Amino acid sequence: MHHGDHDDGQDPKEQINYKAAFGLLSRLVLERKGPFAVAALYMTAATLLSLLIPVITKYIIDTALPAMNARGLLAAVGGYLGVTLLYLYFNYLQVAQLARAGQDTIVHLKRRLLRHMLSQDLEFYSATPVGRLTARVQSDTSTLYALFTNTVITILNDVLMFCVAFGVMFHFNRRLSMVLLPVFPVLVLMGWGYARITSPMFVKVRKLAAEVPGFLTEQLNGIGVLQAFSREADASAKMEDLNKRKFSAEIRVELYGVLFFTSIVALQPIATAGIFGYGGTQVLAGKMTVGVVVMFLLYLGYLFEPIFRLSDHLSVIQRSFSAGHRIAKILAMKPRLTDPEKPHYLTSVREAIEFRNVWMRYKEDSAWVLKDVSFRLPRGQSLAILGETGGGKTTVTSLLFRFYDFQKGHIEIDGTDLRKVSLGSLRQAIGLVQQDIYLFPGTVMDNLKLMDASIPDSRVHDAIRTMGLDGFFKKHPLDKKVQEKGANLSIGEKQVISLARAMVLDQEVLVLDEATSNMDPHTERAITGAIKSLIKHKTVIVIAHRLSTVRSADRIMMISGGEVKELGTHDELLARDGLYAKYYRLQFGEAA
Repeated sequence: MHHGDHDDGQDPKEQINYKAAFGLLSRLVLERKGPFAVAALYMTAATLLSLLIPVITKYIIDTALPAMNARGLLAAVGGYLGVTLLYLYFNYLQVAQLARAGQDTIVHLKRRLLRHMLSQDLEFYSATPVGRLTARVQSDTSTLYALFTNTVITILNDVLMFCVAFGVMFHFNRRLSMVLLPVFPVLVLMGWGYARITSPMFVKVRKLAAEVPGFLTEQLNGIGVLQAFSREADASAKMEDLNKRKFSAEIRVELYGVLFFTSIVALQPIATAGIFGYGGTQVLAGKMTVGVVVMFLLYLGYLFEPIFRLSDHLSVIQRSFSAGHRIAKILAMKPRLTDPEKPHYLTSVREAIEFRNVWMRYKEDSAWVLKDVSFRLPRGQSLAILGETGGGKTTVTSLLFRFYDFQKGHIEIDGTDLRKVSLGSLRQAIGLVQQDIYLFPGTVMDNLKLMDASIPDSRVHDAIRTMGLDGFFKKHPLDKKVQEKGANLSIGEKQVISLARAMVLDQEVLVLDEATSNMDPHTERAITGAIKSLIKHKTVIVIAHRLSTVRSADRIMMISGGEVKELGTHDELLARDGLYAKYYRLQFGEAA
């Protein structure tokens, strides 16, 4: 099992793990602290310049105008215009710097997420839908981009603006500044309550935001089945229900945001009334100038502008921390199958592959899939595995690739325990041709090389000649474009390309899992001949239902119910008149 919970999206009371999310976000910022620090300097300069405007206004009202000082007035107006232009210049520099730093951070995070996902084992993908993982990489990282490029720096700007504005106000008149103090505890309490109430709501929104592309991916991947059985309306209805649930979750969060913002807005008139009331009485008593009152009213805008943005800040922060929480959960998952501390690097199979008394099940409380399986495959020989569907044939090869681990017994390559072998070197040494083929968008040549440009074209042409597939690749030339998942090719054609790809990659050990199951008789005959030639030069494991493809194997193993029932050559098993002989008669008739 993976460490940490899977991203199942089923817990409606799940809270944001602020510690994990903050740890992720802070590391991302610290990794690019230089660019963000430069942006912070630009922001500081722009903020301080903007805060000079009320002071200039006070000078005009209290000094320049009463003294009829035209030169002073002109200088103040010029200063006002200069400060405004400088403010706009530094603000532009800040935005441009943040855009570069934010994009760089998100690209790095996406790259890190992809690397981490690619390091996971198959259990991770069986538990987490691909569409949901796509949402983690695309939607959640985009949410974090808004945090890095706008919210964080704006919050710093707002904090600086608030502190400097209140400091200037306190410097000019302490008593008038004290009128505003009761507002601040109310704001803190309201912000805490908003964050507390909306935390599970934002988690739910992020989950539903991931479910939408996940569901859409599944339906589009299965569009052929939906159309064949006229299930389009049912899929649309489910999508509509999912969208309605997402809409309901989103609108509920938005309503709380509007309520929070409205409550904050209501505080400004109260604060303004306090400034007018107390400041006005002080002006009437001759203890304060009109310029101070006007300056306080202007600074009141600077104080409440950050407060008004607080609801937006908290909304973005909640969304971003929810996204960070989900990303952190993915990054915290560790694959169960990892390299040992001092791995053995497999360069070739010199002697044999051996299974000794291997038992395997997928979960602790599930039934055994393999029971006491033993066999030895010497280098250069071939083993055919036959049996009923679900009998454990593919599981044997999955263990050889270490897609899963076994619970009891031993699997060894040249006497080395498989669990001590480097996963990368193991999978480089063993080639796999599956029944379900995945081809990548690109040309046929790209897919034959598995997108590895370092493989020379000559090796591809040699493999095609060796397998006698010149006719096939005249019909499907090497520069032919392959659509996503090979949609413009039949299943049999994809299997031919996959088998040729195994030859091109030239791996020492080959596993053919129903490699000819979907070919027409003519192509199958050609491929069977190629496989027989292949068997003479490589160590091969063949999983098949068609006995015509396995009769020439050195040994044949019959598996049923996860147990090895028979093991021997074709002639030996026929002479035994057991399970293999029964299979043989079913395919070739009783006379056989």
